[in-house]
Amino acid sequence: SGSVADFCAGWGYVAAEVAARSPGISALDLYEADFDALEAAKGNLGNAAAEPGFFWIDLLSEPVERRYDAIVMNPPFHRSRAAEPEIGAGIIRTAVKALKPGGRLFMVANRQLPYEPVLAAAFSSHAEIARDGMFKVFAARR
Repeated sequence: SGSVADFCAGWGYVAAEVAARSPGISALDLYEADFDALEAAKGNLGNAAAEPGFFWIDLLSEPVERRYDAIVMNPPFHRSRAAEPEIGAGIIRTAVKALKPGGRLFMVANRQLPYEPVLAAAFSSHAEIARDGMFKVFAARR
């Protein structure tokens, strides 16, 4: 419930699921560095309870002006073929700054990526809440 952001929104899949499953949200903002993906998200969001906002920014280098009750994300971890977990770590650090006190982060990540130390350093609490052969899902509280 409350104001929610989707960081690294891509074409809007996670935001669309949040909108469909969370009738208590008052705001839904999508942040994406890829312009074409953000344009696709505008068409993929459908009827959201709250009018969505779309922000074309690089979360690693540009500030987020708004504050949120919850942030969902599936951050990228490479620019080319080699894994660069520091990209996701930087976006985690951006997310903690964009959350209100007590705000929650829900994050999907590839299983092999070492985000646990970053979450432990940035949040008051965190836990892995789901896992399969390829992915893990974290919940964290500011």
